Amino acid sequence: MPKKIARDVCLIKYRAFPLRAFDYNDENNQIYYYPKVHSRYWIALETKSSKILAKLLSDELSQLFKSLNVEKFIFFGDYDRTWISKFTENRDDYKPLIEAVSYFKNLKIGNRFKGGVEVKLEELSKFIIHFYVLTKCDASFSYYHFMNEEQSILGLIHYSGEVKIMTLNGSMDDQFKNKIVSTKFIDTFRNDADRLNSEK
Repeated sequence: MPKKIARDVCLIKYRAFPLRAFDYNDENNQIYYYPKVHSRYWIALETKSSKILAKLLSDELSQLFKSLNVEKFIFFGDYDRTWISKFTENRDDYKPLIEAVSYFKNLKIGNRFKGGVEVKLEELSKFIIHFYVLTKCDASFSYYHFMNEEQSILGLIHYSGEVKIMTLNGSMDDQFKNKIVSTKFIDTFRNDADRLNSEK
């Protein structure tokens, strides 16, 4: 079962997570911390069906991380907010969102929890399905990153279904580029990203 981690513990133990804070004396001023990144990639799946995207994402990410020998991930928001907003908790107009909220509430992750969640590989596929639904349906649930315990690979799932992967050292970068070719992910060719294949 995914395990909750107090926010203060995450901040101390997993220092490679991106962070954001707001200067309440200046409403236009946000303060950012970002780790040193070796390479950043934007990847996506070729599907026109939004109905199956969550399942495809969960399957392909799980396959990728299994091939990278990642045993567990920590999911953590970059600023101090609850996982489930009161607005999202009360929505009853979209069945996958209702199911996602129920899933997280069963894990005791509700409208008060602000910490991180540790997810083992065997639980990752189910977790990502519900995680992606929250990302897609709640605009404020947009900067929750995930990172392996060794802090060598960092990711973010965009509401569009694209995934940002950041390798934090050369060894993981080599492994990632070697293993990604065995998945259905493709390079999105964003200008602000590295290429999966340097020849393209």
